Amino acid sequence: MAEIRWRGEGSVDGGVREREFEITGGRDTITGVMWSPEGGIPSGSPLVLVGHGGGGNKTAATVLSTGRGLVLEHGIPAVAIDAPGHGERGGVPGRSPEYYALWADAEIMTDHANADWSLVLTSLLETGWFDAERVGWSGYSMGSLIGIPYVATEPRIKVAALGLCGVAGSTPSRSSVGGLLVNRAPLVRCPVLYIIQWNDERFTRDGCLALFDLLGTRDKRLLSFLGAHGEMPEEGRKAGRQFIAERLKA
Repeated sequence: MAEIRWRGEGSVDGGVREREFEITGGRDTITGVMWSPEGGIPSGSPLVLVGHGGGGNKTAATVLSTGRGLVLEHGIPAVAIDAPGHGERGGVPGRSPEYYALWADAEIMTDHANADWSLVLTSLLETGWFDAERVGWSGYSMGSLIGIPYVATEPRIKVAALGLCGVAGSTPSRSSVGGLLVNRAPLVRCPVLYIIQWNDERFTRDGCLALFDLLGTRDKRLLSFLGAHGEMPEEGRKAGRQFIAERLKA
């Protein structure tokens, strides 16, 4: 398996160590970051994988709040990587022609992203720090466009916080991702907290509710907030962290 190359010891801020790494993937170098307790990672720790939104990167503000929040609130390390074409792997801006070109064939995009995450997860588990039976996923918007197909096919994911996406709307109309989600969502079997924005301008409300209904797990919760796509309050992200932590620590 590919070796994790750590970029030094990282930095510590407010009790959280942030440490960047890279792994040689099948197509390019996968760049990532891990947040962990300042005092170290206890043997057999849970782990949460964090997917970022479209046009974002591994250290976007919403990803930072999730990664740091998991450490500070629950003592659980978290890892994020730059998605294909994002961050250090291309830096495409959100909702640009370059961004939508990445999603021209949604199956290729998600297959590439899922291969990256599988490689990263296997490499992290080989460090001996983490419990392979206590791994979760957190990802909204593009973090769910990638996350749902990944969770559907990755048995090592035991719980997921997903949302801010659906099978219809302006975003899925630009690619084949709506049909892909319809096919993959029924294969999701782990517990899920699904969050939607009631006035989402990128995914229709009916499309979001349809996707929730399609999720194959019987252990699923639906949480909604008023507002547009980018207006999910921190309360929602905190609820996602709480949901994941309760199940990983059970």
